[in-house]
Amino acid sequence: MGGIQVRFDSGTPVADFLCGACLDHKRATGRRKVIDFLRDNPVTAHGPRCRGPAKTT
Repeated sequence: MGGIQVRFDSGTPVADFLCGACLDHKRATGRRKVIDFLRDNPVTAHGPRCRGPAKTT
């Protein structure tokens, strides 16, 4: 199961993105990096370069 998860690890924000199709994983740690990571929308940014199964549109 893929998606975005944001959590606090000992008071430090951590954001993870996991693609459910190709299992690509990205992580951002720290307040500023998490904000920028979420602002860049990792789900949309990953779509064109996903190595997962063939997409039908």
